[in-house]
Amino acid sequence: MNLSFSDKILHWCKSLIHFRRFSQSWMGKNLSMIQLMELDACTHCAMCTSRCSVAIAYEGIPNINILPSEKIASIKALASGKPLTEREIRDLQEGVYLCTNCYRCTVVCPVGIDLQNVWVKVRELLIQRGVPELSALSPLSFYRGLMKGERAQGDYERPLTRAREAILAQCDAMQKKDKVLHLIPMDGEFKSGLNLSAQAKNFSVCFGCQTCTTVCPVVGHHENPQEILGLLPHQIMHAAGLGLRDLALGSNMLWDCLTCYRCQEQCPRGVSVTDVLYELKNLAVKYTKEKM
Repeated sequence: MNLSFSDKILHWCKSLIHFRRFSQSWMGKNLSMIQLMELDACTHCAMCTSRCSVAIAYEGIPNINILPSEKIASIKALASGKPLTEREIRDLQEGVYLCTNCYRCTVVCPVGIDLQNVWVKVRELLIQRGVPELSALSPLSFYRGLMKGERAQGDYERPLTRAREAILAQCDAMQKKDKVLHLIPMDGEFKSGLNLSAQAKNFSVCFGCQTCTTVCPVVGHHENPQEILGLLPHQIMHAAGLGLRDLALGSNMLWDCLTCYRCQEQCPRGVSVTDVLYELKNLAVKYTKEKM
């Protein structure tokens, strides 16, 4: 039977995909044929890396998968069924999540690969693997929002819940709500780390007037906010001042904060409440990554 030209091309593409073992790995089975062909078409010219808006982050975060051309190589290896360690998979996951979706890599690719589409697809596939992605902590996460229309409600929220649980697992004191906590010794390293932040170092002047909690729209949204959020904004300031790292980092309030700055604008002591919460988020992610 004579095949048409388009059928011959399709047959050749399927043969190539099978030859590359793309059809035998969990990654290869979930990427489209066009995306698999694009992986194979990459010439590793690094044009995408030269225009990447976050490539400079590689200077501070030694993860080569931040660079688009290196991400392609790692994704291709994973799609080919090559054994990658959990550490390597986690590095790839961090690399695709640090992408700012600026499309500069896609625009300059001389082969015409839709790199942005590949990053979005790989983000979702990796997060389905069960590794907590801390960049997806907030329910306002742009990354999860990209996939919200394609996912059932439970599937959309599951990565957010998993990421929060990963952080809470590092905060023993937050899990012992009925226990008496000892204030001494405090975590000096945690407190001094907060003091190093130019934006967040004034947390210690909080005198507990609760104005930040009173004006917070997130707190006002819940009938019983402490049960849902853990510590409230003024309590988080107290925990930071006392050097109680587990309490300060284990509250859901950090991740439900809308960053509306109302707490910061209304504070009579000028405490940069929102900036303190930002800094605590960064520390929570840092501590958890070190333990993972």
